Amino acid sequence: MSRLTNDIRNQMARKLVAYRYTDLAEELVQLNHALADRAYNHCYTKDIIGHMDAITKAFDRAFFVASYLRVNAGGYKLSIGGTISNRWVRIPQAAPRKFMIVQSTYHNITDEKLIEEIKEFADRNRAFDGVCCTAYNEALSVLNTMTTDKKLAEAWPEAMDVIGDLIPEGERTLPVVQVSAINAKFKLPPKKETK
Repeated sequence: MSRLTNDIRNQMARKLVAYRYTDLAEELVQLNHALADRAYNHCYTKDIIGHMDAITKAFDRAFFVASYLRVNAGGYKLSIGGTISNRWVRIPQAAPRKFMIVQSTYHNITDEKLIEEIKEFADRNRAFDGVCCTAYNEALSVLNTMTTDKKLAEAWPEAMDVIGDLIPEGERTLPVVQVSAINAKFKLPPKKETK
C-alpha cells in the first residue's frame, strides 16, 4: 500500500479529464483546422501564394511559417489552426504553412459568414476549457478524499482502468465500493472492445 501524493492525484485528475474529453477536443480540432483553411484561403489568394512562392525561391526564409493563423474576426482576436490545447487535453496541430507578417499581426477577416463561424468556434473552445476545468476540480475533489492507493481502488474501482497505471503495479488492489455520480460524469468504466 502506498500513499497518494498531491502530484499523483493531479496526474490522475488530468488523465480522467483527457480520457473523458479527448473526443470533444478532436471534434473541435477538426472545426479549428477547417476554419483555419478557410481563413487562410480568404486572406491568401492563389495569386498571393504564387508571389510568395516566387519570393521564397530567392529568399527561402522570407515568410513566417506556422501551423496557426492569427485572425481578427469581428473583434475576436485569436489563433486558429494550431493546437487545441488546454491544461488537460492536447490535440495535434495542423500542417505548417507560410504567412506574411501583417502590420497588426492579425489577419482581418471580412467575410461575415466566416466571422460568425470563427466567433462560434472561439466561444465553444472557451466553454470547452471551462468544462474541462470543472471536471478536473470534481475529479480532484474525489481523489483528495483518498489517502492511499488501496482506498482509491476500493472506493473508485471504475476509474482504475483509466488511472490505475499511475499506481505501481504491485500495489494495486481489488475494487469494493462504487462511486456512481462521478462515474457518470467521466463515463466510467470504459467500454471494452470485443474481439
